[in-house]
Amino acid sequence: MRKPISQDRRFDDRHPGTGLVALIEGVEFEVLDISIGGMKVPLPTTHRIWKGQEQDFVLRSIHWPDMKIARGKGEVRALTNSWAALQFVRPNYDLMKCVSRHVAGLVWGDKPYGY
Repeated sequence: MRKPISQDRRFDDRHPGTGLVALIEGVEFEVLDISIGGMKVPLPTTHRIWKGQEQDFVLRSIHWPDMKIARGKGEVRALTNSWAALQFVRPNYDLMKCVSRHVAGLVWGDKPYGY
């Protein structure tokens, strides 16, 4: 018997985005969830987006206010009536540091070792 094919194409674990804010075209959104490979944000109502589009964004952490703001680019991989999923495109060091600190804080607590 074959296993059913999953619609989820992510390889990395998803984590709640609480405390992360994405700035996209001048509008701030609280990140819904995030992984090392991408993030999900509420669907922008100020402009139209489509699958395959590359979207510039700025990501900042409310929990780590001293951390450098991370700039990035994401490809829109999925859309629903309420959210858009962005896959990071060529993520830079600042973006990966922001994501890893956020996830480490969720997994290990307020000030995990090494941060």
